[in-house]
Amino acid sequence: MQVQATIEDPTHLKLVQPLDAEVGSVVILEIIEDTERDEFLTGSAALLERVYGDDEPDYSNSGTPIQAS
Repeated sequence: MQVQATIEDPTHLKLVQPLDAEVGSVVILEIIEDTERDEFLTGSAALLERVYGDDEPDYSNSGTPIQAS
């Protein structure tokens, strides 16, 4: 589940929409800064390349191979 929120102050977030979770549920919040986002995407792509090698069938919806950038 991805949730969008605005930081109100160091201890409060204002959610864009309500959470689909029960009251009392524990959530884990991970903040990825814009500068970390590219590193995260590059690392994720590298792991996917290791798992889905050249011998794997095409899993894309378009029927064309997915190109790593």
